[in-house]
Amino acid sequence: MRKIILTIFISTILFGNVVNEIKETIHSNWEKVSQKDVSGLIHPNGSWMANSEGGFWNFQTVQDNKALIEDSPNTLNLKAHHINVDIYGSKKDLAYVVYYLSGNIERDGKVLVSNYRTRASNLLKKEKGKWLTVGAHYSPMHSGSGVRFD
Repeated sequence: MRKIILTIFISTILFGNVVNEIKETIHSNWEKVSQKDVSGLIHPNGSWMANSEGGFWNFQTVQDNKALIEDSPNTLNLKAHHINVDIYGSKKDLAYVVYYLSGNIERDGKVLVSNYRTRASNLLKKEKGKWLTVGAHYSPMHSGSGVRFD
């Protein structure tokens, strides 16, 4: 009985730390996006994405993602809320993350979209100690605006 309790206790601590690490990664990623710096956010092999413009699934290379965010005239000032994380894989190196995003989108210091609100789901893979995005889906919430890149 003690072994079972100890195992549950240790697992809770370990997975709790991983969940917090992933939540911090999500917050950090969106902070970097607001600064137009997407280096190290997606997997080196690329990522599947469906954005809140309503487009189809699109495979993005690291360069595609960089161009989409860093070369856009718009700045995405978004914050993640209510982040939920599930860990998967035999190595516990995959995470399915769902959350909400809210904020605004600006261009030249002027607000283009003042009520950006969307549902987000991300698939992250841990490689070399870092959680990297391999898939992402965003869909606008009721009465919220979707993303604008141009």
